[in-house]
Amino acid sequence: MSKPNRVLIIGWDGVDWKILRPMLDAGELPNLASLMQRGAYGDCLSTVPSHSWCAWPSFMTGLNPAGHGVFDILEHKPGVSRRLPITYRSIKAPTIFEDFTRADKTSLALNIPLTFPTPEMKGKVIGGGVLPASRSYTYPTELQKELDDKAPFPINGMSWTTYRNRPDAFIKECAEITAKRQKTFEYLLDTTEWDFGVLVYVSTDRIQHCLMEYIHPEHPAYAEMSKSETAAKVRGVYQQLDTGLAELLKRTTDDDLVMFMSDHGHQACTRTCTMDRILKHLGYLEFGKGSFAFDLIRWGPGRRIARRLYDIFKLHGKIAIPASPIDWSNTRVYTSVVSTGEGVSINLKGREPGGIVDPKDYEKLRDEVADALGAFRDPQTGDAPIGKIYRKEEVLSGKFLDTAPDLLLVPAPFYSLTHARTMVEAADWLSGDHRLEGVVVATGPGVKPGPLEETAELIDLGPTAMAALGVASATPRDGKVLRSLVGEGVGLTVDESLGTPASEAGDAGLSQDEEGEIEDHLRGLGYVE
Repeated sequence: MSKPNRVLIIGWDGVDWKILRPMLDAGELPNLASLMQRGAYGDCLSTVPSHSWCAWPSFMTGLNPAGHGVFDILEHKPGVSRRLPITYRSIKAPTIFEDFTRADKTSLALNIPLTFPTPEMKGKVIGGGVLPASRSYTYPTELQKELDDKAPFPINGMSWTTYRNRPDAFIKECAEITAKRQKTFEYLLDTTEWDFGVLVYVSTDRIQHCLMEYIHPEHPAYAEMSKSETAAKVRGVYQQLDTGLAELLKRTTDDDLVMFMSDHGHQACTRTCTMDRILKHLGYLEFGKGSFAFDLIRWGPGRRIARRLYDIFKLHGKIAIPASPIDWSNTRVYTSVVSTGEGVSINLKGREPGGIVDPKDYEKLRDEVADALGAFRDPQTGDAPIGKIYRKEEVLSGKFLDTAPDLLLVPAPFYSLTHARTMVEAADWLSGDHRLEGVVVATGPGVKPGPLEETAELIDLGPTAMAALGVASATPRDGKVLRSLVGEGVGLTVDESLGTPASEAGDAGLSQDEEGEIEDHLRGLGYVE
């Protein structure tokens, strides 16, 4: 069986089979359907937590989150009270791009979330995620001028929380940004002699956070809303992406391994929570002064007004929107994954800056909290908002396990563990949030067509690409090589003498103004409240 000449990975961030199936069945995504008919397809399981800022570093390293140290959109450093936005430099493990560079392979890393500051590699990089406007978003830096002249790439945008209850305007921006980014992707594929490429579209994720009632059959409002003009416009963005997929595939051959994937899936949501308020209700957390003012801008009209004032007076990066005030001297447990509520931690002495829980009481308290959260019910519906609760060592392993959330939470169907002003309430504008089950489709010389015969995980895709091209890894990877995509007998060679591990220390590479600017953009994406 011949090895592929190149590997191209195409990501639709957050896309889910339950969303794609109705469009595939209706013939609205003919190019994706053709790819599936020719290749292998199935679920691709994300990380725990499943949000993009944790998932994409796992994709880039082939490691579970405890192997690279990124668990949330804000960086957690024991003993440090202020939590700053994470960047590429927060990833504390070597990425697969380092291995491709070492093997003299040319890579394209285009719009992968958390690739700013842009890493140096043999190839070209467009930084992905949330970017400050004042600095180059490309590697090499001169690539930005070339793109500005030939195929401009718009950064940021599609901040779904700023379009609250204005779906048509939001869809219009998504389509416009997607169209421009498509042209950039095509230009770089055409002008680069590449061996390995990763191209990520994020419009799917943004849409699925607030417009699920139009496209997800399990949403209670789907039967009515899916027939609307707005629903047709939403599906139009997916059709636009499908057309773009065909253009990308034209730039590959039958001798290339192509993977279409998502970093996580999405489930419909009708109820939202605030984990800190649940912890307070259960007697584990106390709020400090200023909590009332914070609640006014947490979600809904108050949040929209606050953001509008920031725009008018150009306060981005200058004045921080206040964070949730916690009385640490009276708090035993707190939300440690603030972006999605998917993790809580013990306020442990010697680890947290204001820790009050004696280490000898850690296990007893953690068991108690797990039981209490598992027994918690939505006061209005009687349902459990939390579907699964894991002790961190049950799902994570690696050198950064100590800094991982002590308990990891998976939301129950129809629930989000964030985006609420009160403890639990009806979802307002939010209509979807992450779930573990993403997607993968692959074609290539070693691919066995049909449903995948093995369980694919997000952390498998990088090692599979490396094995396909015969690239050795300088560090062990948690991910396995997917035999269904490369054939039997193809494995990943690990040679630790090839390189040194990534640094475990160092700053995020951002100025104070850039930190504030990025934090505010993250609020627009609903990751920081």
